[in-house]
Amino acid sequence: MSANSDVSVSSTPAAAVAAQGPLKLEGMKAAQRHSVVQAAASWVAEATLGQPVKSAPEMLGDLGQRIVMGAFVTLKRGEVLRGCCGVLGKPMTLGAAIVAAAQRTAKEDNRFAPISPCELPFLTIDVTLLGPFQPIAAEGAARAQAISIGKQGVMVQRGQQSGLLLPSVAVERKLDGVRFLQAVCLKAGLPIGAWEEDDVKVMTFHGEPMGGSLAELLPLNLPTSNELPISEEQLSAYAQLAGGNIVAMATGGTPSYVVPQLPDMTVNAIVLSMQWGAEESEESARRQGSALQVSLRPGIPLQSTLFQMCQRAAGMFQQDRFAGQLQIGITLGFDPALHGWGRKADLDGVDSSLRGLVISDAQHCGFAFDPRKTAEELRELLRGNLPISSRDAMLHSMHVVSTMPHLISISGPNAVAGSGIRPPAVGGKFYPAEDAARRAAVGALLDGQESVRQQTPLAILVPHAALKFSGQVAANVWRRVADLDSKTIIVLSPKHTRKGVHWSVCPFSTWRLSHTTAISGDAELAKQLAAAVDPILADAAAHEEEHGIEVQLPFIERFAPNAKLLGLALNGGSWDDIQAAAVQMAEWIRTLETQPLLVISSDMNHYAPDPENRRRDRLALDALASCDPEHLIGVCSENEISMCGLVPAAFVLETLRQLGHALRVEEVDYATSAEVNADKSQVVGYAGALILSDPS
Repeated sequence: MSANSDVSVSSTPAAAVAAQGPLKLEGMKAAQRHSVVQAAASWVAEATLGQPVKSAPEMLGDLGQRIVMGAFVTLKRGEVLRGCCGVLGKPMTLGAAIVAAAQRTAKEDNRFAPISPCELPFLTIDVTLLGPFQPIAAEGAARAQAISIGKQGVMVQRGQQSGLLLPSVAVERKLDGVRFLQAVCLKAGLPIGAWEEDDVKVMTFHGEPMGGSLAELLPLNLPTSNELPISEEQLSAYAQLAGGNIVAMATGGTPSYVVPQLPDMTVNAIVLSMQWGAEESEESARRQGSALQVSLRPGIPLQSTLFQMCQRAAGMFQQDRFAGQLQIGITLGFDPALHGWGRKADLDGVDSSLRGLVISDAQHCGFAFDPRKTAEELRELLRGNLPISSRDAMLHSMHVVSTMPHLISISGPNAVAGSGIRPPAVGGKFYPAEDAARRAAVGALLDGQESVRQQTPLAILVPHAALKFSGQVAANVWRRVADLDSKTIIVLSPKHTRKGVHWSVCPFSTWRLSHTTAISGDAELAKQLAAAVDPILADAAAHEEEHGIEVQLPFIERFAPNAKLLGLALNGGSWDDIQAAAVQMAEWIRTLETQPLLVISSDMNHYAPDPENRRRDRLALDALASCDPEHLIGVCSENEISMCGLVPAAFVLETLRQLGHALRVEEVDYATSAEVNADKSQVVGYAGALILSDPS
């Protein structure tokens, strides 16, 4: 496991412990290994449960006084990492090292919420004891041959940047020496080829792993009390307070900022549920809404956060909507427990009468609580209400106290209609902003080129870097496409920015290249597509700064100035979700008079040394040539290929397969950024291809 941000450097003086003698890791007996793992498991459980910590001599006897160079404790739920922290840097006693690593893993790994007591029966523990760090004497590429995979871990350091990976990482991820060193460089925040450079120190260490299941190692006497720091009466008072504050703020009154008689505390989730409408209305006719705030770590202060949520809610209402017509519910979440990723999360032990579920990523969050449903039913309810890219994000359960009998709340960006005109966002950066200069730049990419046979592909693959880097590859593809000017062109790009929804179609009627030049969009067709394909929304915000579509405009201006353009920006999604969306996309295309040209806008692998980048890109292009989108996703995942347009590529291939086309791929061109800037240390790959109907 990486140790970049999860390592403490021991301050134990070397002289104070040297007399105890180093522990020979390779020669540890089975009984010693069991004692170490059992002690670590006990210290994890004690830290989690807030119990007194047993001493190292009590748990390990003389073994705890032997000297190691560090220790890491890793907790997992199935294959999902739950925490990993360690200590290293100086000689230290085995007992001190494991106590520190175990307690930090349980409570202080800032990537995760602290371990919940309800998780303990489902966790496995691995303890890795570290031997001395040895610099690799070899230089350059020969360093990769000096690592014993599975037995040695690696640490790299340049100045203040350092990273460490345990021996088990290479085994779990099936890495050879080169890829192991690349991975540890990434963890250190260094270029992946930095390990070959003279100013980067590369060290190996022997790491002795041992582990087991917490449930088998310990008698886990978990607390049976479900006592929470707030009563139902106090929660109802908070609901009344929130309702009064919303009315006051919406009508110009004075809200209550702080209520000393109600307990303030740190919580992990707040849901503010609202229902409003005429008092005589049927329940089903009253409008409903909710606001959601979630923080897995460090949590959120209840009173101040609820006040801010009321401020935002007040902005939704007009003064005449009140007079007893607003009903408020409050739901609080405590004690988050990690279960895994979306559909694959392990829900064993979740009592849905006490705990709700949360699925969240960087942009979207969903919270559901319903004692009538099983945990599995709650999960599917959440997944069905989240956008395609967030359905299989991290899933946690939380202990819930609520004034509501059941609820679901979703937060995240909403689609924005926009003005209908999309101004250039990267003109002057990715291509010349002035009309004459832009046209000259595209013309220069075509000058002197041999004539080529034009074809009628179903789709094309083109890169989307700046013209000076990938323009030649893109031009070599675009000029091979026949009858472009009469087509609707749908450009599918990865979503590079955090703005807007994750799967979107641009609602623009005009794409401007400059004040005087524009490409026509088709806002009505965009609306039809969004209605036909469930995950896709018409959203201007997602396209405001997106360059993956815009960089194709200079070529469309040259080769298809009268075409109509639709742009899709896609981010994330499981294979099942991509396939389901492709089925709908194919059905929609069947309703059109002519089949549009589908354009996959994608660069290939990013930021590896030139030879390694070319190797990875060859794997991806061979997978693309198989015309099997699931295989393409698998190859890129297994080989850590950062093809940014992977989702658009898989979506297009599956759409064409659903349309009944037998496919073949004709590769047109390939280059890397090194061919422009001569820097081979970190390159980006650019590929161009035609995807054609295969009559054979």
